[in-house]
Formats: sequence, C-alpha cells, structure tokens
Amino acid sequence: MTELTPRPPIDRRTARLSIVVGAVVALLILVAGIAFALVRPPAYTAEAMAVVLPGKGLDEATAAGQWETLSRGQIPATFAEVAADPRFQAAAADQLKLTADQRRQIQVETSVVPNTSVILIRVTAPDPAVAEQMADATTALASQYLSGLLPSFRTEIVQSAEGTAQSTGLSPALLIVGTVVLALVAGLAVQQAIYHLLLVLRRGPASGGSTEATATSTDVPPAAVP
Repeated sequence: MTELTPRPPIDRRTARLSIVVGAVVALLILVAGIAFALVRPPAYTAEAMAVVLPGKGLDEATAAGQWETLSRGQIPATFAEVAADPRFQAAAADQLKLTADQRRQIQVETSVVPNTSVILIRVTAPDPAVAEQMADATTALASQYLSGLLPSFRTEIVQSAEGTAQSTGLSPALLIVGTVVLALVAGLAVQQAIYHLLLVLRRGPASGGSTEATATSTDVPPAAVP
C-alpha cells in the first residue's frame, strides 16, 4: 500500500525572514510612490482655436476655388506647422512676463482638427490661468502672422482658451491608491520568492547528505552468514 509523503513542516525562521524582506520592499515602494504623488506638480491643459478661411474681397469663383484648396488639407497643415514655431511661444511668454521656471514647465502643441481647416493650439501648464493665457496669446500672435502670410487666405480666432483649462493626468489620490496596490503585490511576490529560495538553499545540503548516506549503505555488501 502506497504511503503518502508527509508535507514538510513550516520553517518559522525562514518565514519570518521572508516576511521582513517583503515588508521592507513594500514599504520602500509605498514611501517612494506617496512622495512622487505629493511632489508631482499638477497639470492643466487649455485649448484655443483659429480657423483658416479664404481671403476677404474675393469673387465667388475665386472663393470657391480657395474653399476647394482648403478642403485638401495642405494649407491648414502648413499654417499649423508655422503656428508651432517656438518664436510665437516665446513672444507670448514675454507678454505674460513668465519666469524662466514657468516657461520650462509649459508645453505647447499645435494640430489641425481632422477634416477641417481649424487649427488647435493646446497648452499644458501647472497653473490653469497660465495655460489659458498662454494659449490665447500664442493663438493671437500666430493668427496675426498667418493672416499676412498668404493674401488669398486669412485666419480668425473662433474659440478663446478662457474657461477651457482642465486637469490632466492622474490625481494624487489615484496615484497613492495605485501605489498601495503595487506595494502589496510586490511585497507579497518578494516574500514568496525569498521564502522558497531559502527553503531550497537550506534543504539542499541536507537532502544531498541523506542521499549520499543511502547510496553508501546500499554499496556495502551484506555480512557473511556463518
């Protein structure tokens, strides 16, 4: 009859050591995550829009041709690339009298709304008021320059950035919750890995010695029977 092999007893010393290591790892992750969530500056994004239109004073036939050209998307895309010139951003920052530190924290993105001739200027900054003012100033400067770029086309601002600033990214509360979950999972994983590794290392030599002893006793010839 086959006998069931008894489960090895829990090594309490190994279990305590693995729990301590797992707890330290979890604590380090938790402290680092909370510090990052509290120190990380907030981010707000504001948007302003300008539309590219046929120039004023055109006859109907010429205006229709300009609308056809705009529908192809080449002119709006070109205007958007010009509006992305850092010179407009620098001039807008100068108008707002922003500090060097504020300028480094500002990000400006310029794009074309798909299937339209609308240019979207999006500004991200730690302060919502700065984001809105920067978007409006950049759009105004770029629109003024683009209106004189090609006489047959003009740009007009169709949406101000005032009141459009919204918080972007994860809030500190969500970051802390995510950090807690990550710390628990990582701590448990490390604890289990350390526990099983220590068991293998501690039982390895003992198992080897037992096997060697068994092999030695098997190789000894039986005593001669008188």
